[in-house]
Amino acid sequence: MQYSYLARRTAISAPRPPALDMAVLTARLDESIGLLRDSYAVAEGDGGGWYHDLTRPEPGSTATAVGLLAFTETGHKFEHFDEGLACLAARQISSGDRLRDGGWSTKTSLGMPVVEATAWIARFLIRSRCDLRGDAPDARRAYDWLLNNQNPDGGWGSLLGCPSRVWLTCLALRALTQLNPYDPAIERGVQWLTADRTGQRPGWGPTPMASPTVTHTAFVLVTLAEARPDQHQHDDRLLAAYDWLHDHFDPDDEHKWIETYDVSPHGDGAKPVWRLALWHYGLPIALMALLKDPRGPRGPTIAHAFQTLVEGKDTNPRWNGYPGSGRASLWTLWWRLEALIELSRYPLLHPKEVVHWMPDATVVQRAHARDRPLSGLLPAPPPHLDVVRLFKRHWTVLVLALVTLGSLAGVAAGAWDWKDFWFSVILPIVLTLTHEAMKRRRTPSIPPAPRPRDHTPA
Repeated sequence: MQYSYLARRTAISAPRPPALDMAVLTARLDESIGLLRDSYAVAEGDGGGWYHDLTRPEPGSTATAVGLLAFTETGHKFEHFDEGLACLAARQISSGDRLRDGGWSTKTSLGMPVVEATAWIARFLIRSRCDLRGDAPDARRAYDWLLNNQNPDGGWGSLLGCPSRVWLTCLALRALTQLNPYDPAIERGVQWLTADRTGQRPGWGPTPMASPTVTHTAFVLVTLAEARPDQHQHDDRLLAAYDWLHDHFDPDDEHKWIETYDVSPHGDGAKPVWRLALWHYGLPIALMALLKDPRGPRGPTIAHAFQTLVEGKDTNPRWNGYPGSGRASLWTLWWRLEALIELSRYPLLHPKEVVHWMPDATVVQRAHARDRPLSGLLPAPPPHLDVVRLFKRHWTVLVLALVTLGSLAGVAAGAWDWKDFWFSVILPIVLTLTHEAMKRRRTPSIPPAPRPRDHTPA
């Protein structure tokens, strides 16, 4: 397939679609890691870490695990990794009560272990391969805590007996998928998430009956792609959920909001003891989800979301996580970081796709468009006439045309003869056109890809 001159002209004249600049992506990753290094704080007891508000000095368990996970996922070594691990080990709860032993609490859960902390820390321990270290927290006890605190319906609340919530169930499933992907508890959790989903009701909200949100729908799709990748490929309900997400996702909107809810550890009839809040940043989570669409990602939407992510008002080394304040949020940093990591790891080539190798570019032709000519995949030229661009490109032709018209006017007015007109104007024009035509014929075109030969042995 030849890349024709007309196709090259079309590509030049058309506006450029959104693109993924890997240099910008790498710079944002380095800025994130640099911010984490600068905001590390030493704990009063053992070790050190981070708080979700990175400007506060007292480390929290969840934030410390997420901060260490950021170094693990990006492949950066951290000089205080062991101290952070010691901080988590010191805060793991030891108890004769199986519903408490092995978990972690948050600063607002009155010392009771909750999914909001335990799931993140358990996932970090396996992702960083610290489960076999003697100085690390006990991943097996964390695993048992998650199993023991799964609700009978298959979902998870903050702890056993609290109403199951979509976000918390996803946190638990992502941790268990790393700890033991074949545990039956994962299947029960997946069933809880998907049991009441239909093509007419494909999205998810904070609770099963709540109105769907971009953030929760995206997080469920990310979770299901990790927990059950085979089922993920063929479930029509999930394909409908991807369509819903694409239709409701605005790549110019960062989808930031806070989900709050009351926790009653003693049952539904008991008075709420504390209130928890989850900081949601839907743009990067939706980007991660759309990358996992079994039918392939929709490139322009992904690239548009990427540009919003790296060029928005919060893209500076001090990620401004809280609107109206100068405080940096670990959650804003983490979700942005995880989305960029997913983009950097995304495989360029998939089965049945066609790759066109060119001297200065590589074009991947997706499987669903493999029978279309390459020129048909290029963006269409703009419908309006760009006079300035036209003049810049064809100014020599316009000048020759004006000279010709002026010379004809001189002949008509008797200022000079036809013979002068012919030798001074027409002959140079003919020579110029002949020279340009010869240059175009000498311009090499990209040869078609050679057909594979049959190497069947004789």
